Amino acid sequence: MKKYWSYFLSFIKKPENVFISLSLFFGVLSAITVPLLSVADEGHHYMRSYTLSQGRIESGKSCSLPKDILLKVKEAEVNNFITSYKKLINKNDTEIHKCSSATGYPPIMHLPQAIGIGIANTIHGSLGITILFGRLFNLIFYSIALYFIIKWVRVGKWVFVTTGLFPLMIHLSASLSGDCMANIAIFTTVAALLNLFSQKRPMTRRQQFLIVFIFCFSILTKSVSILLLFPLIFLPKRLFSPNKNKKIPFTIQKWSLIIFASILAGLCLILWLQIYTQPLLTTGAAHNPLHSNPLKFIAILFNTYINPRLPVSDDIIRGIIGAFSAFKYGLPLFVLIPSFSLLFLSLLHYNKKDQELLGEQTGKLAVYNLATIGMFVCAVSYAMYTAWALLPFRFGEGAYYADGVQGRYFTATAVMLVPVGLWLQKYINVRTKNEKVFNLIMFFGLALILSFYIFETVWRFK
Repeated sequence: MKKYWSYFLSFIKKPENVFISLSLFFGVLSAITVPLLSVADEGHHYMRSYTLSQGRIESGKSCSLPKDILLKVKEAEVNNFITSYKKLINKNDTEIHKCSSATGYPPIMHLPQAIGIGIANTIHGSLGITILFGRLFNLIFYSIALYFIIKWVRVGKWVFVTTGLFPLMIHLSASLSGDCMANIAIFTTVAALLNLFSQKRPMTRRQQFLIVFIFCFSILTKSVSILLLFPLIFLPKRLFSPNKNKKIPFTIQKWSLIIFASILAGLCLILWLQIYTQPLLTTGAAHNPLHSNPLKFIAILFNTYINPRLPVSDDIIRGIIGAFSAFKYGLPLFVLIPSFSLLFLSLLHYNKKDQELLGEQTGKLAVYNLATIGMFVCAVSYAMYTAWALLPFRFGEGAYYADGVQGRYFTATAVMLVPVGLWLQKYINVRTKNEKVFNLIMFFGLALILSFYIFETVWRFK
């Protein structure tokens, strides 16, 4: 018994091991227990993934899908599991239908689940099996990708683990959701930034290529995510070595890299727009009030996130961790508080190595990241206000807050608080006598929270 306990302690010593073990275990349970197509917008993502699995990239105007799928999407929560898992999809009986709103996303957003659906079609091809396989492949991609990101990032590994294991993140990754790929793009971006700011030697060509890749990757998931690359403007001088022959100043080197990456990312977006043929952001009203009075946006932000008379901010905060299936159910307060507590613990747990790696860059990067989060929140709020709140069946031109903003849009950005946590550690920190104690608290704490999420799901849909 002692031998196995020693092995277990050795296993959870590595944050990436804690993540992938809990992610796969509870993710599989989530994929099985959450009713088919009950996750937020899952029906739209299913239609998009199914057409992609057939090798079709829809233009956005009209889509052809089997009637069995269209019927299932319409009834969403009316889940007859026996029928769903037994009845084969009649691929020949198709219908021209208005395209899913998810067709606006580039194909990369739905690639993992499309692969799962494609494999399911060759094995059995029922509604239930295709949905389940799509969910599982999304989960596997998310778990493996974030495992290597946690292994790769030099600073704040436990913050990545905690954020990646929020019940909402597992709920989304074990579903048919484009948020899975978008979150991986955010994690990749932040990990790359942390690695660069903690690096003492000049960047390699491989790292420069990585920056270009991240620009393109971000804009091809959710375009607004490219704002998270803002701290690149402040990359330290030591990362750029003067050209031996031309002695090119580091400022020119830095801006050349950023501009080149931006142009290439812009071309990727333009290429997708040429394929999709539809605008990505349309206003819900004939006249956007913000265009004639931009200062009104301040009031919109206040009403969305601060105004105590509106329940919006509470829903957003709750939605960061534990509001599931389009707010149909969620975690109670006595579970939400420990969830946030584990995040703060991972941020404030004193780590000498992390302190040394970031060093003098800690305070500066903390400011850059907080400013970036602020810009990101504003951009998401503007997008939802423009495309959703202004719709006639919502509030129209009289919209007074950014209706449609959900906590899940911001969850992954919690990892940007890593330098903030390191800076706070100079004044407030948590220390444990033994690192094993901290590892055990994190493992079992996260496991208990995820267990309650599964229990809540089963109880809600029993």
